[in-house]
Amino acid sequence: MDLKDRVTLVTGSARGLGRATAEVLARAGARVGAHRREDGEFAGDLSRPETAEALVARVVARFGRMDYLVNNAALTPANPLRRAAGAAASFQRADAEQGFDAALFDQTMAVNLRAPLQLALAAAPHGLQAVVNVGSGSTERGDGSSVYFVLSKGAIPTLTRYLARRLAPAVRVNALMPGLFATEQLAGRGESFQPLQEEVIRRTPMGRLGKPEEAAEVILYLLAGNRFITGEVLSLDGGWHL
Repeated sequence: MDLKDRVTLVTGSARGLGRATAEVLARAGARVGAHRREDGEFAGDLSRPETAEALVARVVARFGRMDYLVNNAALTPANPLRRAAGAAASFQRADAEQGFDAALFDQTMAVNLRAPLQLALAAAPHGLQAVVNVGSGSTERGDGSSVYFVLSKGAIPTLTRYLARRLAPAVRVNALMPGLFATEQLAGRGESFQPLQEEVIRRTPMGRLGKPEEAAEVILYLLAGNRFITGEVLSLDGGWHL
């Protein structure tokens, strides 16, 4: 697909699926606003309510318009009690029975759910044609790194369908629900996460983890490969959900 001169904002593009997506879109010819939380022209903390509109304004000021939006940025919180005890925060769960953290709940909801809504609404008047919201396949079973993550990412299908109706026919909105992918974040979880990873692979008909570029290719297709798809929620997990 030729995306020459198409302008795309990809949030959470410092690593993982976001970085792979930014790279695939750039190779297809798109001009990419590669967002990250810190450092860079399109940096910003999406937990802050003013960041989304400011980020869109920056992209439009730089490129003149905004054709596509990929809402990929996500906060995957760990339990602060375990973090204080010295455990590796990147993979410790923050489950409801361990106590409710209102500040962490608000922050996770802001990044994972409020920001995608704000970004889509802010970008719509600037030539927006398509949005892909990245959720999480694990939330379909009520599972995930934390209750905050499950609730926020589990709402992505509803948000997607709402926006697909609200912004039609000018803007198409779809969602991708990825399973477990071989990213830097996953590698950083260390040996203690290995048994769960092996169990996921065992239960996955394709017999392996996903590759970041495979998610990026699907996102590219949802953005520009077909202009009659909207309001769809697509699982990308090698059949793990079956």
